[in-house]
Amino acid sequence: MAVTTTSSGLPVTRTLGLPEPLTAEQAARPALLGRERVTYGELAERTGRLAAGLAGLGARPGDRVAIWMDKQPRYAEAVLGTLRAGGVYVPLDGNQPAGRVETILGDSAPVALFTDRRHLEALAGCTLPASLQAVVVVEEGTAAGDDAVPGECGGVAVRTLAGLLDGAAGSAPPAGRAAPDALAALLYTSGSTGVPKGVKISHRNLTNFVGWARTELDVGPDDVFSNHASFNFDLSTFDLFTALSAGAAVWIVEDAQARDVAALAEGIREHGVTVWYSVPSILALLTRADALTPEIAKGLRYVLFAGEVFPMPHLRELAARLPRDTALYNLYGPTETNVCTYHRVREQDLNGPDHLPIGTAVTGARTRVVDETGATVDTPGALGELVVEGDCVTPGYWGREHEPMADEHRAHRHPTGDIVSVEDGLLVYRGRKDRMVKLNGYRLELGEIEAAALRHPDLEDVAVVVDGEGSDARLALYYTLRDGAPKPGLLKLKQHCARHLPKYMVPHTATCLPRMPRNANGKTDYRRLAETAGGAAAAPQPPAGPAPAAAGA
Repeated sequence: MAVTTTSSGLPVTRTLGLPEPLTAEQAARPALLGRERVTYGELAERTGRLAAGLAGLGARPGDRVAIWMDKQPRYAEAVLGTLRAGGVYVPLDGNQPAGRVETILGDSAPVALFTDRRHLEALAGCTLPASLQAVVVVEEGTAAGDDAVPGECGGVAVRTLAGLLDGAAGSAPPAGRAAPDALAALLYTSGSTGVPKGVKISHRNLTNFVGWARTELDVGPDDVFSNHASFNFDLSTFDLFTALSAGAAVWIVEDAQARDVAALAEGIREHGVTVWYSVPSILALLTRADALTPEIAKGLRYVLFAGEVFPMPHLRELAARLPRDTALYNLYGPTETNVCTYHRVREQDLNGPDHLPIGTAVTGARTRVVDETGATVDTPGALGELVVEGDCVTPGYWGREHEPMADEHRAHRHPTGDIVSVEDGLLVYRGRKDRMVKLNGYRLELGEIEAAALRHPDLEDVAVVVDGEGSDARLALYYTLRDGAPKPGLLKLKQHCARHLPKYMVPHTATCLPRMPRNANGKTDYRRLAETAGGAAAAPQPPAGPAPAAAGA
């Protein structure tokens, strides 16, 4: 396999995906687990034919291939086949509405769309881009002929996967090699204007991350990774590419299982999961449901989390349920940098203050803390914005090369908008610039209020938003209760917060919710809460629409 290096000296393979060539032993080992068990040999054969099928459609290196279907092993095959063809995969969450998918397809201009029958029906009436050469329907048992699906959708020819592969019979699979700075993926996040924007992920970005992970973690063919995150969430790049680079197996957690604690626990047991990676809220869900029994958790060697702050009370509960030798990792990084810092949780962290470090930079990344003028902050404990530089920084946003942030990304630099401090040489996340608000002349961080409220023994999850503007602005606390806990009154909650916060940071209102609203990536949906603030106290439902950019903490 051709190899180059990053600026940090880290080896970078030109091809993401399967080891080349496969030995007979490797070919027989499981690669993908879940609805279907796929060996490395089967995966290599399928992705090679899929790549040839894309070439038969006229796809060239650098062309985009979109994927919108229910999560299953075939989804991963479409990702890997696209990369093998030298293409750029554009993953779409199966729960996203058709209108948003239509916008993303129009923006990314893919040459092919992989979907399933359910999502094909949802596309009826959508305007598809002229770039599309085919809509490929992926189903189990795809031996059915092309007449099993409509002949076209939005004026674009519809084919079954079997039809695409049959048409590629006898074609030599493309080499699938890409230069390090060639694009591998477009991950769409919510833009500030409400229009999704595609974060460009290069082969250099992904191989830098995978190279760090392989160096930091002792993983190999006997490991089983869980792929809990949606493929349109940057967490999934660890699950898929690190696992395959190590010859390990990957359990593809389907959408229906994602928040089903019984299904998750059974999957961990059935597949023998050794490496788990998800947002903290899922781990907290497993913990409070008593799903991580000693029998279920005994094989977990690594438990990694990112995407949001892991409240220390919940982290302590998780650590108490895991084997003593299970390594806990806090990973951090917005989508624009993937993972750029990491911290292995120590005993002193669990017994210490409520702020868990996000740690130090991964290989190929450099970090700086700057003040409002851009000057470096070097005083321990002082707050500043985290700026990330290096091979981890992505090339920017698709089709937005003239926006101000593009110059930063061209210089391999990304101002994160996250407020941090340095404590004992480790970075500590303190909140978001956009969650740092001024109220009645005071500057305050909403995350600090949440951390204080969460110390209440009866509260399970909390979120704070600002209700109103100017002199009418008020701090609105939303919370859920632990199982069986009594609902505390507003006065009791304010008294509790006042023991940990100055008076101007004590919430003015408190609303109990049956459950906290989450976006498609499992994070607290602050946008939905802000829309609810000031209205009825009924619980908002988790949205099916756009999800904000992923940012670990």
